[in-house]
Amino acid sequence: MVTRSTSYRLRASSPQPVKGDCTSLNEPAPSTTSFVIQTFKAEKTETDTCDDKTELLCSNDMLGLGGQYVTASYTAQRFLDPDTNSLIFQATEAKERLIIDEDDVPGVTGL
Repeated sequence: MVTRSTSYRLRASSPQPVKGDCTSLNEPAPSTTSFVIQTFKAEKTETDTCDDKTELLCSNDMLGLGGQYVTASYTAQRFLDPDTNSLIFQATEAKERLIIDEDDVPGVTGL
């Protein structure tokens, strides 16, 4: 059984100071009153996890050779499946991240 998990990451700059109002000539440089984080889009990554994978991804499935996967990790669970006489792997395969709008990230409001 394959379990697909989706992760989101906001793309943001470091916190930027917001200046206060200059109320008099005695205060030429207003103090910083708060900070704001400027976001620009978000990243959405899908990762598939499976405990009974029998085939590994091919090199052509990886992003550098034209595929859609960025990373893949496999761990042998047992040497041979008694029914098929093949190796069984626990697999984690992550697809290429998609750039999406901040409003499409679940739970994010007011950005």
